[in-house]
Amino acid sequence: MHVLQILDQAFRTTVEEQDETIFWLMQSMLKKSIGDPENAIELLLTGNAVYYALQKLKQPKLKLGEWHQSQPADIHTDIKKLVDKGVSIMVVYEDLWDRGLEKLPLPEGVDLINRQALPQVFERADQVWHW
Repeated sequence: MHVLQILDQAFRTTVEEQDETIFWLMQSMLKKSIGDPENAIELLLTGNAVYYALQKLKQPKLKLGEWHQSQPADIHTDIKKLVDKGVSIMVVYEDLWDRGLEKLPLPEGVDLINRQALPQVFERADQVWHW
């Protein structure tokens, strides 16, 4: 099954959690589908989530009273791990442009697409999960 994950919200759980929830879910899905060419996962970053493709720094460590978040989210590394495992990651150009980020270089393995190409991206997916 070919699953397209669309992520357009950013930084929902990255302060208090160890990772972006959807990246964690995708890593879990990959563990089940490694070596199975019938099961493909793609990630489309839209809206505010386009910043994830450009983020270089880890989230700051959170401290609440005596509790410390010892492993803050590291979006840059999570994106790299997904690319290294063969996940196709796409970023919508117009969403980068809307935020003044269109001139910044994308990491290797992250593809830039225009909104006009979205119907073709949706067509090749068996399921579309929008977060």
